[in-house]
Amino acid sequence: MMEKFDPDFRQHGFTLVEVLVVIVIIYILAVMLVTRLNEPTRTRVPLCLSHLRQVDIGFWMFASDHHNRFPMQSPAAIGGTLVFTNTERAFPDFEKLEVYRVEPRLFLCPFETNRYAAPSYEVLNDSNLSYFVNRNATTTNAPRSILMGDRFLQINDKPVKPGLLVLTTNLRLSWTPGFHADGGGIAFADGHAEFTRDQKLVTVICSQPLATNRFCIP
Repeated sequence: MMEKFDPDFRQHGFTLVEVLVVIVIIYILAVMLVTRLNEPTRTRVPLCLSHLRQVDIGFWMFASDHHNRFPMQSPAAIGGTLVFTNTERAFPDFEKLEVYRVEPRLFLCPFETNRYAAPSYEVLNDSNLSYFVNRNATTTNAPRSILMGDRFLQINDKPVKPGLLVLTTNLRLSWTPGFHADGGGIAFADGHAEFTRDQKLVTVICSQPLATNRFCIP
């Protein structure tokens, strides 16, 4: 039996308005998804800067007890790490903060994926650190003098290897892509920390008041 044809039936496609509505909905959903994906990055940057500030305060507490000198300028006889100034290990400088109740977990950046925080100072080593220390930083050259910073550095687009990095004017220093939204954190000798991108990093490096800056990269 043949079906009866319904004269009110019309076969039609989407109208322009309907297409625009669908596009707008897809755009809104995409924006919401990207925002959620970027949320961990937004929350980890302030947390990393908080780590840097707290460790920075620890170095200042040491200095207040040791004739206004950081561990790197204090001899071993009074509990400093001057004897390690030419070595390529950074953790001895951080070890001196134990007495000031600076937790070892603060030495690790929240962005780290290949390193873990030391459970205690007894087992602390460079593999538990995310931050370099400037062996030439002094309390008398604050506020522009760099004290610490993220280890995610590169020179001429090549990652910096662990060890001592002596800054020179011809080094094209930048941050390794993929960390901190393509930026990095720096802690200064006056106790404050900043998030910087490549251009700001160059400006900060060029404005250093010290003739020599040796970054010990963990």
